[in-house]
Amino acid sequence: MLAQDKFRPSPAAIILCLFLAALVSAAMRLSDLLPMHDWWQVASNPDLNSYVQVLVHDSVLPRFLIALVAGGALGLSGTIFQQVLRTPLADPSTLGVSAGAYLALALATLWFPALALSVRELIALAGGLVAFALVFLIAWPHRLSPVALILAGLVVTFVCGAVSAAVSLSYSLGMTGLFVWTSGSLTQNDWSAVSRLFPCTLFGCVAAAFLTRPLELLSLNDEGARSLGLPLFYVRLLAIVLAVLLAAFTVSAVGVIGFVGFAAPFIARAAGARRLPHRMVASVAIGAILLLAADEALQQAARFMREIPAGAATGLLGAPLIAIFLRRLPVVETPTAPIAENRNHRPLLYLAITAAVLLVVIWVSLSLGPSLGGWSFASPSQMQSLLIWRLPRLAAAASAGILFALSGTIIQRMTSNPMASPEVIGVSTGAALGILLLVLLAPSFTPLSQLAAAAAGAIVSLIAVLLMGYRSRYNPDHVLLFGIAINTAFAALIAVLLGTGLPRVFGVMQWMAGSTYSTTPMQATIAVTVAAIILPIAPFFTRWLDLLPLGAASSKALGLSTSASRAALLLLSAISAAAATLLIGPLSFVGLMAPHIARTLGFQRALPHMIAAALTGAAITTCADFIGRVALFPNQLPVGIVATLIGGPYFLWLMRKQVR
Repeated sequence: MLAQDKFRPSPAAIILCLFLAALVSAAMRLSDLLPMHDWWQVASNPDLNSYVQVLVHDSVLPRFLIALVAGGALGLSGTIFQQVLRTPLADPSTLGVSAGAYLALALATLWFPALALSVRELIALAGGLVAFALVFLIAWPHRLSPVALILAGLVVTFVCGAVSAAVSLSYSLGMTGLFVWTSGSLTQNDWSAVSRLFPCTLFGCVAAAFLTRPLELLSLNDEGARSLGLPLFYVRLLAIVLAVLLAAFTVSAVGVIGFVGFAAPFIARAAGARRLPHRMVASVAIGAILLLAADEALQQAARFMREIPAGAATGLLGAPLIAIFLRRLPVVETPTAPIAENRNHRPLLYLAITAAVLLVVIWVSLSLGPSLGGWSFASPSQMQSLLIWRLPRLAAAASAGILFALSGTIIQRMTSNPMASPEVIGVSTGAALGILLLVLLAPSFTPLSQLAAAAAGAIVSLIAVLLMGYRSRYNPDHVLLFGIAINTAFAALIAVLLGTGLPRVFGVMQWMAGSTYSTTPMQATIAVTVAAIILPIAPFFTRWLDLLPLGAASSKALGLSTSASRAALLLLSAISAAAATLLIGPLSFVGLMAPHIARTLGFQRALPHMIAAALTGAAITTCADFIGRVALFPNQLPVGIVATLIGGPYFLWLMRKQVR
């Protein structure tokens, strides 16, 4: 073991090798265009009559520098977020900046194309700032606590993504370019982006240097920091504003580039940068190197294939690095307090009310609808013909809501992490990638082969998470971190495939948005059967779910085998999420929202919490399926998009209401 450790390359050595490889790649590409003795002349005073020199001066060199500057800005932004929020799961996209920027660009492209063309960066910046302002307003009553900020940011990200998906589905023509932009683009035609982003990044570095001492004190608990005279609220506010500005200016310059802000601080910590000043400097350097290396890799690959987005390249490069460095980084369990602490003293009454609401929603969904004569309820004779069309999709939607809610409840209680959801362990994204590959590569396919492809992708994700979790005895933070890496890698591949613009991609987009359009009676029967099997099994795990949030030491003292229990719970959660994903797509938003809504209503113990979450998830998806069917009749919206638009604002309202 000691010999293996001796010859194992350190994270710093790997990053240095990446940097050297990127420099060699850049030098090789530049040598193909110009002889070495002309490099300095091109950089300082190019010959405007030479196409090659103009190309190098106005495109190649700015692209090289913008990769360094943007990567450094994202790395610093991620470090500040993680320090302020005290979690390694935070990054610039946590507060909805990227999703808000993309939504603003999509809307401007459709409604104000001339404006979007002339001030594209400003529109993206405005969208990111508006999204953050919404997160800020939601988290303000909670004194900008880390949990409230991250939860509000996740919900705002989901809502912005749902609106963007609805716009893309409604105006599919001409939207292909936005798929590429949403994954980032470092292509440059002049020095304008560098000249705008570099001063902002330099200002951010100077401001972060002045905030280093107060930010270091945030490593203490709140009481300890206050005892040293630190104004926690204002320090967190200033630091978060600085981090958001860095991320927003980066998005406005080069588009949405994810994962760098998450990976750079992670790798810096794994490389041994323990103190915050060292971690800041290391994160800036590592972020710059990661983005540069990813960009050089995709430019080399572009010689043999179509160029892929820069954000996808960073995901493909950074995810394996996270997997390599994960076991080097000790992660201490820090159970997070839930948002709602009130206990429901009449759980049976509330459960009965929730069940009654669900039954009413089901009846309305089956019987009410628009017709040539206006809105009307179907008569008993009409119901027989309508049930053939409405009942399968309703059963699939309700079953998927139950399964996603159960999966989310298990993950959140198992990890004591309110940011966890089924998508974190990679099952939904893996299933989406599997079916997307089948659609694009197979000349023809059947519903059975679609289910098999989605199952294969979900199983690959599950096996990867279980193998990595076994190494760390299923430490919750390790599982979540590795799940993020898997999701990022698979999402990057999905972005690459969606960016191809092939006609067959459009149908997959509807499935990924949570569509129940083509649900067959057989699929609905499978959905109900799986839900009927998992629902009776889940209560047998409630004791584990009540004990695990107490921490590993307390759980072991009470006779619980934490490794075995976490593995079993992770497997049950993954199976639940995979079964739902196979039917209606990666509708993981319900897995995040339903457990929180149930907890906010006062269901704290595991068993009533699971039942209430399942009923809530079924109610959300059933209502979403009905609204998606009738809102734009005769056109339809996928249930996933509508569920996000329903559950997101309601959850944000609950967050505001809870502290009044």
